[in-house]
Amino acid sequence: MVFMSDVLPKIRMALEAFKSRQQDIIGLGERAFKDLFLAANTALLTSTVQDLIVQSHAQMITPNAPRTSVLAAISQHHSEIITGCRVLTNDDGIQRALIDAANAATIEAFRMVYAAPPKKAEPVRMPSRARKAAETVDQSSHSEPARKAPKRVVRGTKKSD
Repeated sequence: MVFMSDVLPKIRMALEAFKSRQQDIIGLGERAFKDLFLAANTALLTSTVQDLIVQSHAQMITPNAPRTSVLAAISQHHSEIITGCRVLTNDDGIQRALIDAANAATIEAFRMVYAAPPKKAEPVRMPSRARKAAETVDQSSHSEPARKAPKRVVRGTKKSD
């Protein structure tokens, strides 16, 4: 089970990296680039936090666990993350980015819970009986004309006698 103590410090580090990049962006001279980079920085924060939360949700989702239990755990996790994000910052813009990330991660967790297990491309393997039958049919198809020819000749000569 993933505990909030594992996720919030990682979110805090992502937030610190965000703030560091913000300081670099503020030093830029051109306003147009500032707006672009500020938006990109916020998107990067959202993406990073979303990935962290999705990873923590993925650890909760096990193949045999009842869906309702997993959904309850994810719901609790989501609530704790939102509360933790509100404690980390008072900035409304950053909070919005963190909440968007948490919501998107929860949607992804919902998909993971209800999605069919991924199908792996495996080589087609026939059961041993089917494989032997296929080999027999394959071999007999190559050798049948050779067997039929002598039988026809033999049958024809026996009938003419």
